[in-house]
Amino acid sequence: MNENLKERIMEKIETLIERVEFIEEHLSKEILQDRILRKAIYKEFQEAVEALSDVCAMVRRGLNSSAKDDYSNIDFLVEKDILEERMGLKLKEANGLRNRLIHGYNGVNDETACYAIKELIGDLRAFSLVMLEWIRN
Repeated sequence: MNENLKERIMEKIETLIERVEFIEEHLSKEILQDRILRKAIYKEFQEAVEALSDVCAMVRRGLNSSAKDDYSNIDFLVEKDILEERMGLKLKEANGLRNRLIHGYNGVNDETACYAIKELIGDLRAFSLVMLEWIRN
């Protein structure tokens, strides 16, 4: 993998970590009553998932495979034993939540969305650590 690609991946991981830290710092029950904070959390989550999707695509390209859709790229990293299967499933779940938040599929139940973000945020952080370790090796 060339150095330019590694650098770009590291930038995306940094973005992901920054978004995760913001969410962890501000995620509380108050967001259900604070529309501005809730929307900020949703936006940060969206950007975190977009960053991880970009990382998956770039790693796939770095392994001489054409990047495809987000779900296929995650599957590819699982098949290559870069990600554990459980993590792949959680990343797909995060991507699905991101899509629901952005597009409002079937409406968004804020309580459910906030609970899901709380449940998934650790997996996003874990992904960033796995990818940092993979890049270093």
